[in-house]
Amino acid sequence: MSDPNVQDFDRIISYRSFARAQFLPAMACALCSSLALAGVLVCITGTFWLLVHVDLAAVDSEDRTTGLLELATRIAAHPAGGAISRLIRAVSWLHSTPAAVVSLVSTICILVLLRWALRSGAEAIVENRVAASVQRLRQHIHRKSIRLEPSDFSGEDVSIADHLFRESTMFLETAGGRWGSVVLTAAADIIVLTTLALLTQWRVALETLVPLLLIRFAIRFESQRSASSLQLLSEQVTRGLARMAEGLKKTRIVTGFGMEQAEHDQFQNNLTQYRERCRQVLNQQNLVVWVHRLLMLMLVAVPAAFLVTHIVRDGSIGVAAGLLIGGCLFFLSLAMGRFQDVQALKTEGNVRAAEVTSFINRVPLVSQAPGASFLEPMSRSLMFDQIVFSPVQYPGLIRGLDFRVSFGETLALLSLQSEAAFAVASMIPRFIDPDQGQILIDGRDIRVATLESLRAEAIMVGGNDSVFNATVLENITCGQTDITRQQALDAAKLVHADHFVRTLPKGYETVLGEYGVALDRGQVFRLSMARAIVRQPALLVIEEPNIVLDASTKAMLDDAYQRISGNRTVIFLPTRLSTVKKCSRIVMIHDGKIAVDGVHDQLVRSSELYRHWEYVRFNPFRNDSDAG
Repeated sequence: MSDPNVQDFDRIISYRSFARAQFLPAMACALCSSLALAGVLVCITGTFWLLVHVDLAAVDSEDRTTGLLELATRIAAHPAGGAISRLIRAVSWLHSTPAAVVSLVSTICILVLLRWALRSGAEAIVENRVAASVQRLRQHIHRKSIRLEPSDFSGEDVSIADHLFRESTMFLETAGGRWGSVVLTAAADIIVLTTLALLTQWRVALETLVPLLLIRFAIRFESQRSASSLQLLSEQVTRGLARMAEGLKKTRIVTGFGMEQAEHDQFQNNLTQYRERCRQVLNQQNLVVWVHRLLMLMLVAVPAAFLVTHIVRDGSIGVAAGLLIGGCLFFLSLAMGRFQDVQALKTEGNVRAAEVTSFINRVPLVSQAPGASFLEPMSRSLMFDQIVFSPVQYPGLIRGLDFRVSFGETLALLSLQSEAAFAVASMIPRFIDPDQGQILIDGRDIRVATLESLRAEAIMVGGNDSVFNATVLENITCGQTDITRQQALDAAKLVHADHFVRTLPKGYETVLGEYGVALDRGQVFRLSMARAIVRQPALLVIEEPNIVLDASTKAMLDDAYQRISGNRTVIFLPTRLSTVKKCSRIVMIHDGKIAVDGVHDQLVRSSELYRHWEYVRFNPFRNDSDAG
């Protein structure tokens, strides 16, 4: 994707694509399909000549039953007719009129079926090749999304990736397949039919092809011009309607200042202009229809007039030859029309493909530093040193934040603006990086550690984490072979996930997710904790889900928290007051800095900010989902 002169849609399908070996079968099918169409036209011409000859032949039955022999004699001297003449003489059943008619009609039916089959084959090959190209784009989007999503603080990247993955790639697959199929088959038809017309009578063919091309281009130009004109008029109509609707918002001023008559006059003036614009749109639409009809009539009448002139006036071609050229022109016109109709797909396709390419080429905000080394598990402290973080969506979110967390603490990280606490927590496993400042584990900057070793020892459990379409066991181990089944079961028991897993149809072998059993959010949260605990991290960040929990689930979570907090540092982003009360330390961020630091019993008496935080979240007279 390095050539700046190549449009993005061209990387999926383009004219140059057809020169590749993988498209050769499609080109062969398209060419054979066009040859089958040419054969149909030749057979129809032969049938027409035969029927007219029978009708005009003498009464002598011998003259009426010679089949195509006379035609073979007439075209034998023609440069392109010699081969057909020899074929007629070689096939005995073409020497009898009844047998020749049956043979020609049967051949027409066979060739039509063959054309359909070959054309479908060419289209299928093109669509499969395009689908393979788009599939690679989906893989790139998926990989890039995995790399970008942890640093996607606002969720914007996830929305963009979802839109690109589902809508843009689907459009590219559909549009690319249709564009490639139509261009390939239409180009083959144009080449073969033009050749057939020129071989029949090249002078007459040229005289009819030139006006056909000119009128076709005139139709395309007029369609583009009329579409632009109609769009401009439609926008004027829309603005006029919006202008009149604006008056509905001024009723209080109009009434209060006695402006009813002036407002009514203004409204009448706008209404008159609106009706005039509507009339212009209607007239333009009618004009477009009649111009298009006139051009289509010319598309048929002008070439037909040339053919009739040559047949009737100078006799340079016969009726049968004129019919053959006319058939070629008809299908040529259809092929050109299909060719022009799909060109608009390329414009939209370039826009969609450019969006995908732009996303794929984005550089992740968080990356591993050159020369990064292994990070030992946290054993002393986690320190935030002069942290500044100001994303576009939340300017000034963190401004010079400083605090230290000792090993073994259970910390509740709070903020009135929930994004602030979430941002600080996300910096620990380096899902996002601060704009300024350092985060130190045991005195070492986490940016000089490998991402793998950091995220193995600092794991974040999200409140909105989901399950994979896999078994319960695979959801806990994530496919890591170094985690045994027994370790996974022990982790599930530790967080009381084993309690509900045993009730599932196949226990730990039950498939979860979209294609399996659905769990409620409380069960998913416990499974997420088991997934984290089985890796035995030294530092665990837990974002509680913002859902209503029953008493049993609350009790199990409280017990699970107590079990997992014994030999590690745990930082909570709590949504339950009971979790906050049981933490050994509470830190609250306000205006981008640490504003509150203590324990619940102390802070509820001494900190007005903490009391306010508790009130807006847990007071029974507030809109809250869980009072703890």
